[in-house]
Amino acid sequence: MNFQNLNQSFLNGFTTHAHKPALMFKKEGHYCAQTYRELGDTCISVAKGLLRSGFQPGDRAVILSNSRPGWAWADLGALLAGGITSAIYTQSLPPEIAYILNDLEAKFLFIEDEAQLEKIVQIKDRLPSLQAAFIFAEVPQPLPEWVQPFSRLIETGREAHYEIEAAVYALAEKISEKNLACIIYTSGTTGAPKGVALTHGNYLHTMQSVVRHIPDHEKLQLHFSFLPLAHSFERFSGHYLVFYMGRCTAYAESMETIAENLREVRPNILTAVPRFFEKVYARIAQGVQAASPLRRKMFRWALAVGRRVNEAKRLSRSLSLKESLHYRLADRLVYRKARAAFGGRLEFCISGGAPLSPQIAQFFYDLGILILEGWGATEATAPLTINKPEEFRFGSVGKPIPGVRIRVAEDGELEVKGPNIFKEYWKKPEDTQESFTPDGYYKTGDIGMVDGEGWVFITDRKKQLIITAGGKNIAPAPIQQLLAEQPHIEMAYVHGDRRKYLTALLLPDEAAVAASAARLGLGDIPSQQLKAHPAIEAIFREEVDRANAQLPRYMQIKYFRIAPERFTVEGGELTHTQKLRKNAIEEKYRDLLESMYPPEAG
Repeated sequence: MNFQNLNQSFLNGFTTHAHKPALMFKKEGHYCAQTYRELGDTCISVAKGLLRSGFQPGDRAVILSNSRPGWAWADLGALLAGGITSAIYTQSLPPEIAYILNDLEAKFLFIEDEAQLEKIVQIKDRLPSLQAAFIFAEVPQPLPEWVQPFSRLIETGREAHYEIEAAVYALAEKISEKNLACIIYTSGTTGAPKGVALTHGNYLHTMQSVVRHIPDHEKLQLHFSFLPLAHSFERFSGHYLVFYMGRCTAYAESMETIAENLREVRPNILTAVPRFFEKVYARIAQGVQAASPLRRKMFRWALAVGRRVNEAKRLSRSLSLKESLHYRLADRLVYRKARAAFGGRLEFCISGGAPLSPQIAQFFYDLGILILEGWGATEATAPLTINKPEEFRFGSVGKPIPGVRIRVAEDGELEVKGPNIFKEYWKKPEDTQESFTPDGYYKTGDIGMVDGEGWVFITDRKKQLIITAGGKNIAPAPIQQLLAEQPHIEMAYVHGDRRKYLTALLLPDEAAVAASAARLGLGDIPSQQLKAHPAIEAIFREEVDRANAQLPRYMQIKYFRIAPERFTVEGGELTHTQKLRKNAIEEKYRDLLESMYPPEAG
């Protein structure tokens, strides 16, 4: 069906898929489901409650919460009331929250719990536009007069007269695809956040393109959602696209319970950022390393069998009897356990938000878990390219989805055009103009290439490129990936702009370091002292050398230092999407980075 806005799509889904599950969430220790009919009843009640509370079409409503059913109800409800929605990460500090709320002139706010409410209380006198807030969690203490329970808003909507509900349906006929639906704030690796204004048409065209790009989607009935819905990637793939297709999304209880929830939910598809797969890979590698020599040998054998068999399948080559027997045995001993960790029913995973190491993608594929990498941007309503289950290439982000045109500028930057490209940066006309070429292509800021068959490859962010003293242009992301693949390195920052050689700041994997320390009889040494112990330093040196062996000489790491503390969003080293903030790291660790360039070394 053709819809002119998201509202029509949602209202149609509430009836067309009335008895199908739409949401799954943990309640009293068990996962329960909400059908599309029940979802519709709740969201329409939220819309009516907002309209009764003075909400006007075009008003901005903001959600400050982790992923949960209330997030979906608030977002869809505000859209059905004719509003424009936005979201803020729960790790955000009060000054950032105040900036976004005031930039939007937001009148209504949805808050997760008491901890988030406390942030708003601190800045309330600096929020002149904010009229009311609704809190999802049950809070025993008295609430400020401008705050009420979210459940009361729903009841207000259910008590509304028929005329209010008629207004919801009337709005669905008035809103055009050119109207704004969402304003998503980019976390920014270098500067202040900018509001990316996306229209109803942006979302509708992009969802239609993705469905056409991956046609065999009947198997993808249950999506597992654990990324923040404030992230444009998850908001599109685990929220709007799920409801557009009439599928179900299951929310993780928390980041700490992902492994347990995966086994309970048993999804068909999950979307994640590369950091998730890197962590799973590291845990598997640690487990294999700690296993007996026989089990290590068996695991390596199973990986080799998986690679041969998967390659045969891709080439449509029949398996020999020996290969079939080996594969069945490896499946019983290794693959089945790996799949069970993801619930056992996974068709594939989609990775986006940052580059995924081809080695890690190949590793999981050898275990029978397919990870399809995509590439996109908040300014492109999320996806621009995606690999397909029947046509994929590790190291590539896939081919463009229908309607997207990609070209490579003279400096290697990828420029894109299509119906999914954003309307503007909210209240920033100069930034908007600077982001487009004279002929209307959006400048993505990503350096890459497109081969003769249409496969797209991303090298790094344009602003992250390192230009050495010798004039070499180096993309740090692939080097950082190689380092992060090592068992004892969780994350790495590569430095060397206008220097003779590259250096690295390493973030240790605490669990791996502790395990090695125990094995070496160093378990009693405090963590901070342990990282400086010669035996542990030797392990890091060995792993850096292992990464260097895969790089040309000019890209190798000459010196490294161990970061004195973890990189965090709160500390400023990471964005909300777990990307490194170059400027913040350079500023915070200037002396440590400078120590790797003694005067005599240049």
